[in-house]
Amino acid sequence: MTDNNERPDAYSGIPWVNVTPQQARALPQGNLGLILYLIIAYLIVTGLFKLWAFSAAGYPLGVIVLGAALPILTGLGLWARMPWAIIVAIIMAGFTLYAFARNVGTDPSFLLLADALVAVGMIFYLVEGDRPNLIYRHRYRKYSAVKDE
Repeated sequence: MTDNNERPDAYSGIPWVNVTPQQARALPQGNLGLILYLIIAYLIVTGLFKLWAFSAAGYPLGVIVLGAALPILTGLGLWARMPWAIIVAIIMAGFTLYAFARNVGTDPSFLLLADALVAVGMIFYLVEGDRPNLIYRHRYRKYSAVKDE
């Protein structure tokens, strides 16, 4: 059984246990891991590349800000453990998949394909990963509930 602090996951049935941000940071899993550092570096590097490319191509300021500064700010937000950053990262990855699907027949670019594959991996990890859930959503799965049944 679960108490008031535990909600079962819709897919696995394993309950989520909510903790405070301080409790999440105190756990070893509450620290950024290698995959999160790779996601942060990817967002910052792609943001810097887009800043350079969009500026060189003469895009309007709004496109430069949304296309380049947003990934950089999101990467920095993930590094600073800001809960809003995970939502923005997932939305940006979704837009990347949309751009890939829209350009599948017109632009056979390897970079577009690689960006889409990274976006899929990033979405799955940020939504389903135990470490991101603990760090940004302040919850963890209670795997012992499965053993108790």
